[in-house]
Amino acid sequence: MDMSRLGLGSSMILAIALSPWSQRPSANDVADREGSFIDGVVTYQNLTPVKGATVSAEPLGRAMGAITPHAETDQSGYFVIHISRSWFGKFAVAAMKEDEDYPDMVKQFYSDGKFVTVTLTPRHPHATVTLRLGPRAGVLVGTVADAVSQVPLSPCVEFRRAAEPGNFMSASGLVKPRYKLLIPPDAEILMKISLDGYKTWYYPGTVDKTAAKSVRLAPGENKSVDIRLEPDAKLKTGCPAPLNSR
Repeated sequence: MDMSRLGLGSSMILAIALSPWSQRPSANDVADREGSFIDGVVTYQNLTPVKGATVSAEPLGRAMGAITPHAETDQSGYFVIHISRSWFGKFAVAAMKEDEDYPDMVKQFYSDGKFVTVTLTPRHPHATVTLRLGPRAGVLVGTVADAVSQVPLSPCVEFRRAAEPGNFMSASGLVKPRYKLLIPPDAEILMKISLDGYKTWYYPGTVDKTAAKSVRLAPGENKSVDIRLEPDAKLKTGCPAPLNSR
């Protein structure tokens, strides 16, 4: 899967700040554990804590050779991300809760390059942040199928910010026969669907690229879009059909 990454802001407000720590481990308690760490709290915009959010610490300015360090918030919104001491450097920190339509802000496509950073060093191996979720993403839901046979399909998708052509997210397997996709709110987004053996589909439902339009959704707005791909056996889009997808 080829996904653009990096960046953490746009549809999320993030701020480094002190916060109350009732019923949470003290900094000294956490510091006793081996390695460096980033800890803090995640809240909604009304400042109530977020349980079950995933917080990631993305290393900046270097290749990522392992899974991005991350942790889940507890019932008080508290999290601790443990980081190997060999990973000293600058990190971008962000939270996501996709089951409530708060997208993965580690992706440039959602964040638009705005994010909170912390720097861990041998002298300062710990950092504390407060992250605030919101607003919600826009939500596209619908189905994907062969326009003739109605056989369900799993194509490739490309989202691109109309005002920033270089800011996009593309992947195979992101769109299932019955899908739900989160898009940045209050932004003009171009949508392209492709699959070998089919004509490329552009939002709002055309195979003519010049007739493509952008979709714009308000925070939390839902829109239903059923995608029907027109067969053309000779066309190779560079997106082969996944196994057992038809």
